Amino acid sequence: MAMQRAGRSGIDRWTAGTASGRVSRAFLTVVLTLAAPIGSLCRADVGPPAHLRISEREPGLFVTQWRVPRVLPPRAVPVPALPEACVPLGEYSVEEQATAWLFAREWRCDAGLAGEPVGMRYPFADLALTTVIRVDLLSGDRFAHLLAPGEKEWRLPEGTVAPDPLLAASRAVLAGVSHTFGSWAHLPFVVALALLGGARRVVRVVSAFTLGQLPGAMLVPATGLGIVPAEIGIAIVAALLAREALRRDEDRHRLAGLGASGGLVHGAALGSILAARFGDDGAGLVARLLAVLGSDAVHLTAAAAVAMLCSLALRAPGPARLKKLFAYASGATGMALALALTAPGGTAAQADASFVPAAPAGGGGEAAAAQNGSRRVAPVAGDAALQSFLVVEPYEVRHETMLRLAGLAETVGLEIGATIEVADQPGLAERLARWVVDGVTVRMDGTVIQGVVRRADFMTVDATGALPRATPAQEHLHEALVGVVVAYPVQGMPGEVSLRWEPFPAAVRGIPATVIDPESVVTTTLSAAAPSLSWRNSLAEDPIPAVEAVAVEPVTLPVPLLSLPLVAAALVVLIVALRRRRIEGSLAVVRVILAVAIVAGPAARTTVALPGSSGLVPTERQARRILAGLLPNVYRAMEYRAEEAIYDRLAVSVMGDKLTEVYLEQRRTLEMEERGGAQARVETVEVLDAREIARREEGFTVRSEWTVGGMVTHFGHRHFRQNRYAARLTIAPQDRAWKIRDLEMLELERLK
Repeated sequence: MAMQRAGRSGIDRWTAGTASGRVSRAFLTVVLTLAAPIGSLCRADVGPPAHLRISEREPGLFVTQWRVPRVLPPRAVPVPALPEACVPLGEYSVEEQATAWLFAREWRCDAGLAGEPVGMRYPFADLALTTVIRVDLLSGDRFAHLLAPGEKEWRLPEGTVAPDPLLAASRAVLAGVSHTFGSWAHLPFVVALALLGGARRVVRVVSAFTLGQLPGAMLVPATGLGIVPAEIGIAIVAALLAREALRRDEDRHRLAGLGASGGLVHGAALGSILAARFGDDGAGLVARLLAVLGSDAVHLTAAAAVAMLCSLALRAPGPARLKKLFAYASGATGMALALALTAPGGTAAQADASFVPAAPAGGGGEAAAAQNGSRRVAPVAGDAALQSFLVVEPYEVRHETMLRLAGLAETVGLEIGATIEVADQPGLAERLARWVVDGVTVRMDGTVIQGVVRRADFMTVDATGALPRATPAQEHLHEALVGVVVAYPVQGMPGEVSLRWEPFPAAVRGIPATVIDPESVVTTTLSAAAPSLSWRNSLAEDPIPAVEAVAVEPVTLPVPLLSLPLVAAALVVLIVALRRRRIEGSLAVVRVILAVAIVAGPAARTTVALPGSSGLVPTERQARRILAGLLPNVYRAMEYRAEEAIYDRLAVSVMGDKLTEVYLEQRRTLEMEERGGAQARVETVEVLDAREIARREEGFTVRSEWTVGGMVTHFGHRHFRQNRYAARLTIAPQDRAWKIRDLEMLELERLK
């Protein structure tokens, strides 16, 4: 379906931006909260999770897509929560799907997202869903996390690849450039420089300003000074320089001193801002130095351009008057900015980037909070004699049936008394399972498929879902429930599935039936007139797990193709200047060329592999990257149902002598024993750390911790499971790919 562009609604425009708008938003929220049937919503149960995918399209540009089940009413639709430094671009779009809303929006996050918090913001806490967050970065890092209801944000791990020095240097220089261009206080400063006259004088003052910035920018940590002191300092310097421009050349003095003192104040505040952005370690120190270089290049080039314009303007009649006019304007503007910035609230208020998506009218239903770790995805039908749940997953379709014996005894032909003894229960459950198999026809892509009875148990039902009886006990007929699970194997993900009760059970008025797939839940009621239901694959994402080998990569060295000739040109300028003894002006040219070279570095480059570096003991970052590829492969392989297919996929990441051990261990940890052995479908694998890395013959050993989050759908409930693992792994190269040679489990903790 084509993407429909959705602008802000009238309410959004009415409440955006201003202080009165914020009050209006608060008032509107209160009104909607009181007007909504919250009591009924909180008593209801919510089904499928929300999904948030964040993809880095180009450095610093991110596309957010979030899919929200239509079970939520439009006013309860959540929005992504990105770091404060991120800026939304344009409007959001919304696509109406069969069972969900799909929203999208672009964001600019120049500092990147690695190590930063992301999340989903729900208007009503009681209506929050479990949210699956996936983040794909250009570095190759792929992160995933299961955000529980009520959990507002998740901090991404630091990147697993070594920092890109070219990109980091370019971003640092651009930070200085954007700061200089983005502040009005720098304009009167540049004009005042141009009015001083003479290229040598301009270069000398800018150089003094830059030298003054260096100690402040490099030595001042993130003290929280903010932008205001920086702008006040440069505004005052602009006013003082404008005053000096009105004097005769022989009367001017302390120009370099003015520039240096202004640079010191400006650099201290700028250093605080840059330290908060780039960090206060060695890399952050280099970034602050490069940011000063970017600011210096802008001052030099802008002052040269404005000086040229001024010289042309001053050739007109009355040059003295024009010069005074420019000088007074520059000085007055500088002082006005300084005074304005010292006033309370002197910084410009940023527009509120938050928004409330407006889902198309007519969508949404009731929604609500869930039980801890469990959510009902099908409506409650406690009095129904028969309930059907068709679960469609990769490689398997399941028909789960809940039978209430009190309403089915006559239909099925059961001759039982008021109680069912323990000894009679296995035979009765088996008989009911055969009745379900014989009475249901399942077609996949037009072909009738034969099912296999996986389980048939007497059940108990509570707030957390349907549970097989842990210990068989005498059952009373009016309370007895039997759950039957019939599995239908399928290759991959089917295109169409249909289920038909034939013949329709006698004396049963209707069968509440629910179709559940990885993204949606649809409920209907079957009857003798309409005894079938169907499902068509309209999933937004392919749920079939991909298992890919983790290649053994050599250490590479980036080579900036555009920067090399620029650096060579800077060296030529410097050598010629040394020979002719014109150091001051030439150094200014060299600084501008170097700034351009650094900015151009990431634009065109190649990489050179260092000989003999393939298969070396990795750093902590590299080890986490390797594990972030291997461990998800293990869990994705477990989603295949046939053991032969599982072993084939495991062999991509596990060496042969460990295959069986890893298979049995992971199958055990993924099974939910309290749900009759139902296996969780893994959604997220998050590597928390990698330490104690040591070389071993071929490969290395590492101690790692990771979490696994998954879901299992069972008789109309979706249960969320999250485990934390700690293990010592031996990783070795084989066929140019990393594989797990040994795995010693140290800890296993169930988190949810």
